[in-house]
Amino acid sequence: MQICDVYDALRSKRPYKPAFSHDKATGIIVDGDGRTDPSHFDPAVLAAFRACADRFDAIFTAHSRGEVE
Repeated sequence: MQICDVYDALRSKRPYKPAFSHDKATGIIVDGDGRTDPSHFDPAVLAAFRACADRFDAIFTAHSRGEVE
């Protein structure tokens, strides 16, 4: 669930940051950005995320309000 929560937080607009695109959010999860690091996730879960990242995008897009950077 952690990787789902991080993805949703990155894709969603917050008072302190804009909503990020799918590519930017995926890059932050897969490559890290100083706040999050790939080592924060179970390697098998991260591999599964990489394999189906396009499905995350489709689900988020279907349920979002369209506020993306």
